[in-house]
Amino acid sequence: MPYSSLLSPIHQFLHCETPTAWLDEAKRPENLALLLIDHANAEWKAAASASKLMLKYAGQNNPQLQQEIKHLLAPYEFIIFRAGKLSLETFSAWFFADGITKASSEQWAQAHSALALIKRCKLAPLLSAQIEQELLAYTPSATQTPPSTSAIIQQKSQQDSEFKQQLLEKMRLLIKEELHHFEQVFAIMAKFSITYHNVTAGYYAKGLISQVRHFEPEALTDKLIIGAYIEARSCERFAKLAPLLPLEIGQFYTSLLRSEARHYQDYLQLAAQLCSTPLLDKRIEEIGEVEAKLILNQEPLFRFHSGIPCLGKPV
Repeated sequence: MPYSSLLSPIHQFLHCETPTAWLDEAKRPENLALLLIDHANAEWKAAASASKLMLKYAGQNNPQLQQEIKHLLAPYEFIIFRAGKLSLETFSAWFFADGITKASSEQWAQAHSALALIKRCKLAPLLSAQIEQELLAYTPSATQTPPSTSAIIQQKSQQDSEFKQQLLEKMRLLIKEELHHFEQVFAIMAKFSITYHNVTAGYYAKGLISQVRHFEPEALTDKLIIGAYIEARSCERFAKLAPLLPLEIGQFYTSLLRSEARHYQDYLQLAAQLCSTPLLDKRIEEIGEVEAKLILNQEPLFRFHSGIPCLGKPV
């Protein structure tokens, strides 16, 4: 296949391939909405997880970075956590908790970013018009846009270790790409008349996170290895799903392969700086065995990263 050289390291890294039973469930037309909605959730969670890693391990003494990440994620969080409840009232309560007259320039900037995101995701056109007419028309002229995340993160401090600098740079790019993919999934859903709504999470991520040790730097090493497995599994599933889904979605999934493959390698490169090769290889093997069990085990939920669906209708 055209991407065999890219996928070969992925297949060697993973301990199993996605089962045919999962693919059979994924290609059912009645599951297309659930597949895309949970894919959008996976992109969001990838960005959120990378943000947590960046802030905990490289941004604790950088309040400017903390504020900028908060500003960056707030519009996406609004869509995720207020799905099915999008209204002028919920928008106002989310971004102007103390009222419009007391709103800060940061709150106004977040509201503007959220409106732009809602438009890009092709969500609630009536709501967009209401926001522009009834809320953002009152935006103070002195509103200032916070500096970009890339500008902040690229300001290297002599006090930061090389590892921290690499963590910031790699996670910055990953966050940017995952949020862009999130928006792309929403654009695909709009073309297929699929409305985003909240769905319960599967067991895959929880099962992997349960393996994280409770002391450092081992905990960070485990989190990076888990990040690598999630990205590698995503890449493998995109490749297998591409020929099974409608052409436009298949082409979109194929376009994601290179970034997902790079993400898994970035996580492993970071983990390799934290411990010796033998110890890292041992831990990669241990977590890989758990990841494979989660993929091969049956579970009652059909999700983008779920195991083999149990017989009966997926929840």
